[in-house]
Amino acid sequence: MADIVIYSDTQDGYVSSTSTSNFAAARDRTSGAANHIATRYAYSSRASRVFSRGTTTWTFVRSFFEFDTSDIHVMPSAAILSIYGYNQNSADIYAVKSTQGTSLANADFDAIEGWVGGEDNSSNVTKYSSEVTTWSTSDYNVITLNGQARADIAGLDNFTICCIENDYDLVNNDPGADFTAYTGMHYSDYTGTSRDPKIVITPGDDTLFFGANF
Repeated sequence: MADIVIYSDTQDGYVSSTSTSNFAAARDRTSGAANHIATRYAYSSRASRVFSRGTTTWTFVRSFFEFDTSDIHVMPSAAILSIYGYNQNSADIYAVKSTQGTSLANADFDAIEGWVGGEDNSSNVTKYSSEVTTWSTSDYNVITLNGQARADIAGLDNFTICCIENDYDLVNNDPGADFTAYTGMHYSDYTGTSRDPKIVITPGDDTLFFGANF
């Protein structure tokens, strides 16, 4: 059977949090500013502290994706997450299991399974990938999904992922000085499907799939 391609739902997008108080005030909020109609964004996964015109601003951005996997009932033999890059590529990221609602909302800023505010969440979250340390801004970036992700693809009707910056955001690292880490991405509202986020699934021997879009 040929590989199965599932494009991200149009509710994909990002949730950002900004504070002029301190690192924790921006990073550990339970609500941010959601945008699910963005076509692409240069700062899709972001962690930064910037001093400008007498004010220090901390900003964190996390991107969320949802895929309809309700017709897959057997664990795939392989799966990749493909995201078309855009503009920035300095952030190292992880794909982790997220818990956002059907409509991406402000309250989804910390909608990550296992997330605990104020902690290094490296071991708390469910990682779906290895750390992504290289990023193309002009092509698809191929992120290999691990066994837990493949099991969830088979077991969940809606497979949801957050792409989060690692070096500062995920690990709760406040260096006490200015820092920037940005990675840009395209979303499903971009014209056509040539740059839409997608998962590409290699079926197992007994994978069932109906209503295919491949």
